[in-house]
Amino acid sequence: MELVRAATLTGYFETAAALRLDPVPLLRRAGLTRRAIAEPDRMIPARATIALLEDSARTSQCPTFALRMSQRRTVADLGLVSLLIAHQPNLREALAVMQRYRNRINSTLVLQLEERGGVVVLHESFALNPPLVSRQADELAMGVMAGVGQWLLGERWRIEEVRFAHAAPPVGEMPVYQRSFGAPVRFGSDFLGLVLDPAVLDLPNPRADPALATHARAMAAAMIEDAARTIEQEVEEALLQQLPEGGASLAATARALGLHPRSLQRRLDEAGQPFGALLERVRRQQAARHLANPRLSLTDVAGLTGYASLSAFTRWYSASHGQPPSCARALRKVNAPR
Repeated sequence: MELVRAATLTGYFETAAALRLDPVPLLRRAGLTRRAIAEPDRMIPARATIALLEDSARTSQCPTFALRMSQRRTVADLGLVSLLIAHQPNLREALAVMQRYRNRINSTLVLQLEERGGVVVLHESFALNPPLVSRQADELAMGVMAGVGQWLLGERWRIEEVRFAHAAPPVGEMPVYQRSFGAPVRFGSDFLGLVLDPAVLDLPNPRADPALATHARAMAAAMIEDAARTIEQEVEEALLQQLPEGGASLAATARALGLHPRSLQRRLDEAGQPFGALLERVRRQQAARHLANPRLSLTDVAGLTGYASLSAFTRWYSASHGQPPSCARALRKVNAPR
């Protein structure tokens, strides 16, 4: 199931009120209720949540609707996992906790750290099947992550640059980005993420207390250990890193996870998730995301989805989607909101 905690919508009603937006019809269209959202730990459908955010931004004519919501969030809104995050020795370990217990935060959200050109990029992507590209979900995720870093490190938290694949908003909305990130923001980029100095990841967390960390770990383990990542999620995360490198194979994935290929295959068989099906799902998700970015050529998209040539990518896409990628991109452009 593609589920998120209702706490994902923390700040929704306050933001709607500030924009003089009536949330009742929007909730109804998304299939959600005020009562469901009021229970932070209740699991609600991810797609309904994204639909609500997109509909709210469109109706209010406020493209920064979700980013404004993120400014009302705190680490405590992550639920019980926040106890573990608060007492991690540094941001790197805090992110590892968020990755491990993603099912207790947002089972569809994948965090990745990538080192490139002397900087670290903190990526976030959504593992939805079928894929779904959402400006509001992307901005909410980035805003929340920036808030986590700010909360943990205070004045020492610094973002070098923020990258979004979608187009820039009207210039009047830019102060919202400045308040959220305090860093240059680039739109129409070839990736989505926060660009950080690697040293930021290992700055000591002044809130961390080793004794309290041990206590929090013991107290939380009994309640959230069952929320550790599944083998399917671990494979999906490994594939997200391997696809752009062209090495998305069972053997390469097993190596990345520290497993023998036969052991990985056995675990996937036990979970009823063939490797080929997971690879296809991740590839479809990434193809949808990258085709939505007009700055990427089809050759670029082919490489990012693991194909050495545009012709091979086109054959796969046509067989998988019933139309060539060029037609899919043209159709998306025609249907894009104006």
